[in-house]
Amino acid sequence: MHNVITHPVNAADDEPLAGMLHQTRMQERKLSTQALATRLTRLAGKISRDGLNAAEAAALLSEEAIRFEHAAQEID
Repeated sequence: MHNVITHPVNAADDEPLAGMLHQTRMQERKLSTQALATRLTRLAGKISRDGLNAAEAAALLSEEAIRFEHAAQEID
């Protein structure tokens, strides 16, 4: 048998930690969104610069979607 010591949790004590976690999550979201916007801008530039037709542009976007899917799977 294990000895377990429990301590009462005061919700007021958790507020600073919860605030820090929220700020961290929001910052991570912001950075992720900015990275996505940058990537999409670069793809749009490539499509325009290289004069890709609709099928080529769709293929490029599909490849990018697969890249994002793989990145998401690595997080799990």
